[in-house]
Amino acid sequence: MMLRGAISISWAFIVRSAATYASYRSKLFLGFASLLLSAITFLFVGRVVELAGSGFEDRVGMTYTAFALIGVVVHGVSASGLHVFRKTVRREQLQGTFEQLVSSGRPVVSLVLLAGLSEIVIAQGVALGLAAIAAGLLGVAIPVTLPALTAVVLYSLTMCGIGFISAGLTMIFKEGEPVSWAFGALSGLLGGVYFPVSLLPVWLRRVAWMLPTPHVLSVVRAGFRGSVHDADTATHLIFLSISAAVSVAIGLVVLRRGCDHAKVTGTLREY
Repeated sequence: MMLRGAISISWAFIVRSAATYASYRSKLFLGFASLLLSAITFLFVGRVVELAGSGFEDRVGMTYTAFALIGVVVHGVSASGLHVFRKTVRREQLQGTFEQLVSSGRPVVSLVLLAGLSEIVIAQGVALGLAAIAAGLLGVAIPVTLPALTAVVLYSLTMCGIGFISAGLTMIFKEGEPVSWAFGALSGLLGGVYFPVSLLPVWLRRVAWMLPTPHVLSVVRAGFRGSVHDADTATHLIFLSISAAVSVAIGLVVLRRGCDHAKVTGTLREY
């Protein structure tokens, strides 16, 4: 019965989210246009890199276009969990429906998780579809290997864990929650999304490898180069497993504390 109830609630959230997305057709169009423009940008930047010689491809094992497209697609699709739970909480607060969710008799944490997961399903489906179109236009096929899929799933769980922390803090502070912004910015800047981590100064390289982003991209790009059983793949997957377990565990605690704080202080209606 509990599983059936969870599925029913998840489906209700998915239907509502889908209806919301469908009502904003211009938003969907602009999202596609933004991705397409990014892909075209990577194509021409890649040609600029090629004009400078074959050094980048010789060193990295792929063209810059493929390197950047893989980075943006993997990080973008997986990082949806970083912001979606905070946005879910804020939306319910602003719409005045957060108190109704709490008074529904179901655990608030589970409702926030189910609402956020429905957003992730839709966001990742749209992003993957658009990414497939862009990749087809550029002739870059992102590899689908077992290590790559495992790495992406673990990375997504890590991002969801950080997202739980963000949502929990949002219940307490409403606005000005810095965790998701800081983690997202650092991941994009130091994670090897747009350029190899090896180009960073030594001290920044050490900071970068403490983030999960370089690890997931290393596994996916190794699959693109055909080195699926790269010697470092196991190390990267172990790191991602630990980061996923730790972030999800801490995130659920913070999310529950945030819910309890909102109930005790009577701030459920505040936004």
